[in-house]
Amino acid sequence: MKKAKGVTRIDDPGGHGVGWYARVVFRGKTFSKYFADGAHGGTRAAFRKAVAWRDAQEKKVGKPRTDRLFAAPGERSATGVHGVYQSKRSFVVAWSPAPGKVRREFVSIARYGREGALRRAVAIRRSRELAVYGRSVSALPRKRRRR
Repeated sequence: MKKAKGVTRIDDPGGHGVGWYARVVFRGKTFSKYFADGAHGGTRAAFRKAVAWRDAQEKKVGKPRTDRLFAAPGERSATGVHGVYQSKRSFVVAWSPAPGKVRREFVSIARYGREGALRRAVAIRRSRELAVYGRSVSALPRKRRRR
C-alpha cells in the first residue's frame, strides 16, 4: 500500500480499532474522518475510501492537492518568515526541494550583521520557494511589536 499525505494507519485492536484516519488541515481548520477496516470492506478498501474522502474534502475547502509539505503562514516563526530561523551565530534557511527531502543553507550573522543576514536569508528563502513552488508561499516578514 502506498503512503498518502494526511492519511494515517491506526492499529489498536484492543482499544480504538483498526483502520485509517484521514485529515485535512487548511487555513487553521482541521477536518478529519476515521475509516474502520471492518466497516469499509478491508484494509485496502478503507485506505482507498480515506484517500478519496481526503481529496474530496480538499476540493471542498479549496486546498490545492499536493503531496509536498510546507508550513502555512502563522505566528510561530520568530523571524516572521517560515523556513527562516536563527541558530546560534547564523540564520538558517530551510526548504523542501522534493517530497521527503529537506535542505538548509546558513547565513552568518558575524559576516553580514544581524539585519543583513536576516535580509539575505529571507531573499534565499523566497528564491527557493520560487524555484520549487513557482511562487512565494511564506508570509512576508512583519515587524514585531514590543510590549
